[in-house]
Amino acid sequence: MRLEKVLEVLKDETNKKDILEHLWICFRSDYYNQDYYKNKINSMHRWNYFISDLDGTFFRWVLQKEAFTIFVKFVKKHNYLDLDIDNYYEFLKDLEFFNALEKKAYNKEIDFFEYLNAGIYLLLKHKNLVDWQWYINFMKYSFKTKEKINPYRFSFSKIKEVLLSGGNFLFVSGAPNFVFDIYLDLLKDYIAKNIWDSYANNVFWFWSNVFLESTDYTPLWWRNHKKDFINLLIEKNIIDKTIWGMWDTASDFGISYALEKWNDFYFVNPERKVINNFTNFKTENINYHLIIERKDLIFEIDRDNMNFI
Repeated sequence: MRLEKVLEVLKDETNKKDILEHLWICFRSDYYNQDYYKNKINSMHRWNYFISDLDGTFFRWVLQKEAFTIFVKFVKKHNYLDLDIDNYYEFLKDLEFFNALEKKAYNKEIDFFEYLNAGIYLLLKHKNLVDWQWYINFMKYSFKTKEKINPYRFSFSKIKEVLLSGGNFLFVSGAPNFVFDIYLDLLKDYIAKNIWDSYANNVFWFWSNVFLESTDYTPLWWRNHKKDFINLLIEKNIIDKTIWGMWDTASDFGISYALEKWNDFYFVNPERKVINNFTNFKTENINYHLIIERKDLIFEIDRDNMNFI
């Protein structure tokens, strides 16, 4: 289905499918019971965990955006005569619509998540246009040459504080596994250089898993997926105690509900919706902090004593 058409279908009130389900990708209702996740869960240390988002919270990138932006560049590097002409034409038509959608997203005319989801749809629909492993290698190279992979200083200070105190750091992200894995490898190298090699072993992560060889998809896509997953780890006594949380969007308030009382919950460079909905969305007995990092400045803002300009 063309990208333009699938977005029309998603706006239909009778539609019950996620955007990727329109690619015949099946959401697994029992995804936590699959070996893919069970093996990772069983490998975790039973101890204290700082729980954090990645995109926008830990560094400036949005991994989904980088994945499909690099994919488009990679496709365009090919001689079109080496590609399937019909599929390439379909790709160009989808890309034409997607480029117009991108402008709307940056002009705040549509929700940014609609743009991100459309980009992942574009990527996965057309992934067979090129050699997938070559694309992954191209993405690895692109990541290594960008400074934006470096984490925010505030966010990295938190992971350093947790690891040096003997705690564990857990990333829970909706980003697809094939791009998340690449960034985490780079982050572990960064931890080894800036803290110590062995501390990278106390960093764990879970993401949305796209089974490229089948039609299964295990999402950590929405806040309920993330909150439920954190609660699952608590029920299994993997997380003995939560020590702080760190996120960046209004939908992440739900994550704070899974934390223990009196935990600190940091919104790092939060979106405006966090400020607008702060009073309605916050939960009692959690210490919320609004952190802004810009160039050489890091500061905390007081929700009750600020004015928008």
